[in-house]
Amino acid sequence: MGSSAAITQMVGAQGAWAAGITGKGIGIALIDTGVTKVPRLDQGQVVDGPDLSFDSQNPNLTHLDAYGHGTHMASLIVGRDAGATAGPVSGYTTCLDARTGYSDTTKFVGVAPDATLINVKVGAADGSADVSQVIAAIDWVVQHRNDIGLNIKVINLSYGTNSSQSFLTDPLA
Repeated sequence: MGSSAAITQMVGAQGAWAAGITGKGIGIALIDTGVTKVPRLDQGQVVDGPDLSFDSQNPNLTHLDAYGHGTHMASLIVGRDAGATAGPVSGYTTCLDARTGYSDTTKFVGVAPDATLINVKVGAADGSADVSQVIAAIDWVVQHRNDIGLNIKVINLSYGTNSSQSFLTDPLA
């Protein structure tokens, strides 16, 4: 069972939802390749922060994800079907946990469906980013964490490097 419902059950999100913890009021800064507001990410849960990527000078790519990774991550974090609901359900056999409709196995729901995701783009259309862009993005998030409507409590960083530099001297570490 590889559905989003099974995954959110495995990571404990459904128990949090049943306790009323859905991410509501919390900002999650996604520092990645941008976010394209596709279905399930087009319900107002994504807010654009700065675009610090090499794509930022191209108006057709500003904030948008031409690589795919950032949109994928955003979907796992805050994505949700329009019909998904946080409220308890009754009479449905498709729910893994009837205390919340977010556990409906026929709906796609990310781990924190009611959180606000702040799109901080650093990765270009080919997925590349310079460490200085990532550091600048982290700095922006820290400076703006308490801005009205953001309330950033989480930073999501999910990428790797082929650097041979020791973590002891790596500027990002």
